[in-house]
Amino acid sequence: MFDSKLELMEKIRTGEDSFIEFKEIRVKDGRVVDPNTESIAGEICAFANSEGGVLLFGVSDAGIIAGISEEDIGKVEGWVTNICQHNCVPPVRPVISKLLLPDVKGVDKRVLKLDIIKSLFVHATSGGVYYHRIGSSKQGMTPPELARLFQQRRQGVIFDEQPVREAGAHDLDLELLRPFLRESPLERNQLLSNLSILTRVDDSLCPTAGGLLNFSREPQKYLPSAYIEAAVYKGTRLDSNELVHGEKIMGPLSAQIDGAVTFVDRFMLRPARKEAGREDFPQLSMKAVHEAIVNAVAHRDYSIYGSKIRLFLFRDRLEVYSPGRLPNTITLENIMDRQFSRNQLIVSFLSKMKSPKTGRAYIEARGEGVRLIFEESLRLAGKEPVYKLPGEELLLIIWAAEPPVE
Repeated sequence: MFDSKLELMEKIRTGEDSFIEFKEIRVKDGRVVDPNTESIAGEICAFANSEGGVLLFGVSDAGIIAGISEEDIGKVEGWVTNICQHNCVPPVRPVISKLLLPDVKGVDKRVLKLDIIKSLFVHATSGGVYYHRIGSSKQGMTPPELARLFQQRRQGVIFDEQPVREAGAHDLDLELLRPFLRESPLERNQLLSNLSILTRVDDSLCPTAGGLLNFSREPQKYLPSAYIEAAVYKGTRLDSNELVHGEKIMGPLSAQIDGAVTFVDRFMLRPARKEAGREDFPQLSMKAVHEAIVNAVAHRDYSIYGSKIRLFLFRDRLEVYSPGRLPNTITLENIMDRQFSRNQLIVSFLSKMKSPKTGRAYIEARGEGVRLIFEESLRLAGKEPVYKLPGEELLLIIWAAEPPVE
């Protein structure tokens, strides 16, 4: 926003408005003493909760370029970065630039420019206050305004079709896209736009959330909660003293699915009998495990910032926690008979993508995954899996088969 120095100077001359805010800076004994941290967090959150904007440090409310000294500019940048990370909840990721702008005498002065985009999330200060931008100032949001904003940015829009404005087409991986690019006469970006992998924002193309999650090697750079936390315990309790191994399974959704299935297959118990040749008795049905992980990845609520899929393997069960409550008319009682999809775009991609491990599409028969999990688990363990809703998560428990009796 306001990329050219000439355009920025014109905005400074016309004054603050819905898209630009000026702040003078006072540094004493190596630290910023004015303005205060909570106030600046509020300005940053207000832009992120509204349509985005620019915060200029080193410029007075009257538009006078006072500047920041060379020795202090680095301290101010560190202070601002810390506010974005620790005083905005969830954190805000602005683009920070150091510029030289002329004062009234034509002498170049250093200023710090923060470009803040309209966020996918709703942000509060660490003090618990929600702001939005009205005209040239931030305003606290009323409960109805806040409710509408949460609805717009979480339930009121389809999250996986929303643009991830910080990212660009260069964040997509050609090798992951290749199966979708074959045999099409369309120019690449046009095809990707038609598939809702890219979308246009103003004059540029950026990935959708679904496009980024499926076709970027590192979607966590922009959607940091979109990964699987996996852990295996030697007993039956969630106890750090019994932790055998834990890891974060990152990358595109296809890699997360394959990585999580491999994790369970690697660590689950395989008791055996050695009567006439070794016979293994796997703890879990890998078909059920695969479906459980695919369902978690495909249907989780990606708009809940800070919540990841959690996968815990115990001696007697597998637990899979997926962020988000059940959507629409789905209940714990009818989950096996009703089809639902919170992320239609993600489901569409996974239905067309083949796993290098199985050679089959990640999602083959829509609406059959839960039934398969029940049937496979009952066949192997003799017990039906259990779905629960602990808070804002859906928990699936798959019971492990009892070891054979010698």
